[in-house]
Amino acid sequence: MSQPLEGARSEVDVVVIGAGPAGENAAGRCADGGLDVVIVERELVGGECSYWGCIPSKVLLRPGDVIAAARRVPGAAETVTGSVDVAAAFARRDRMTGSWSDESQVPWLEDKGIELVRGAGRLAGARV
Repeated sequence: MSQPLEGARSEVDVVVIGAGPAGENAAGRCADGGLDVVIVERELVGGECSYWGCIPSKVLLRPGDVIAAARRVPGAAETVTGSVDVAAAFARRDRMTGSWSDESQVPWLEDKGIELVRGAGRLAGARV
């Protein structure tokens, strides 16, 4: 059985469950519209994309894309002789995502007046 969060407000206009890209967008738009917003996140603000999905995969794809693009440019193509340094690509990915900290993404919530609640949210009640 769930219990109310200690010190949590009992009334707000909007509660957003999940601070991934969609949740951040919804919370931001509601706050911009003058609504009182709380966002509930059980892991990291930014969600899966920032830490496990989109960003890590794009960081790994970028070196190959850059080399391929340079090989298509007359005058530059001839100078591109190497290939992707896979170990360096993985090291860069780890630097980009390895801290598991959302401290750089939380301030925008605060700037918009959105309250962040750390924990798991769920919809419950007779009319849900």
